[in-house]
Amino acid sequence: MERGPEDIIEEVRNDVERGSAELTARIVDAFIVLADSRRVNSAEELRHSVITLAQQIASSRPSMFSLRNISFEVAAKFAEASRYTDNLDVLKELLKQIAASVLEEYRVATERLRRFGREVLSKLNSVVTISYSSSVLAVIREVGKKVKVCVAESRPLFEGRKTVAVLAELGIDVVLTTDAAIGSTLKESDAALVGADAILADGSFANKVGTFQLACTSKFLGKPFYVISTTWKALPTLEYPEEGHDVEEVLSPVTHPDLLSTYKISVRNPYFEVVPAELVTAYITEEGMLTPSQMAELIESRFRRYREIEEAVYG
Repeated sequence: MERGPEDIIEEVRNDVERGSAELTARIVDAFIVLADSRRVNSAEELRHSVITLAQQIASSRPSMFSLRNISFEVAAKFAEASRYTDNLDVLKELLKQIAASVLEEYRVATERLRRFGREVLSKLNSVVTISYSSSVLAVIREVGKKVKVCVAESRPLFEGRKTVAVLAELGIDVVLTTDAAIGSTLKESDAALVGADAILADGSFANKVGTFQLACTSKFLGKPFYVISTTWKALPTLEYPEEGHDVEEVLSPVTHPDLLSTYKISVRNPYFEVVPAELVTAYITEEGMLTPSQMAELIESRFRRYREIEEAVYG
């Protein structure tokens, strides 16, 4: 059976291990699969399918803004370029080229991000992070064994263990700690360094639960709190959708049958939370070091472009 773009969307929707940077790169493959699909039989059908695919990607993981941004970018550029021909073969090749070019833009941004991150991290001896972020790992790789890394385990799925495994394999001095011990761990470190799943219009950002307490603790201890992220993860919005997940990851009827059957207990299992802008020392981006207010200004300056993309996708 032919594999379709919907299979990639489903893969991304159900992925709870990879970070948004990895999933963003993966989602571009959906457009390439669409271009190779034998189910699309006309130019108009392809145009419609590209817009529909962008909408489906945006709604698959609404908390990951970069997925929305990169898919809208592909759709908008294809909508503009496809005006000049109705040759289906030409359009399919054009879609592949546009998808590849947008992905290259994203990769260039991540390369620049690593360079700026290296400049910051090379001045530190130790950092604390939480969960799993490919952007954080990429920067740590740049400085290698020069920095000690403390990683919070990141319940309930323990993504921090994955981070620790990667760093240990690289020969980096790494310590795994519980989320609750993050305060005492930060006392002995120079700074906190985290990734981001989304950046909001006021300079706040969203990341894995536990990040908020790390940011608050950093503020209390007077430690720098850095967020490393490309600006592809930014949107001119103050709304951030909460992704609720299986409550059995927190309290299972298999392991706690008496507790659940005896008492009326409500269980919440959010994966992400918003961290206020005032807790962020600086964003490390492909544009360099940005304060939260500078990030907010950058998002505002791109407001028209985002609206143009939305109009191209949604009509």
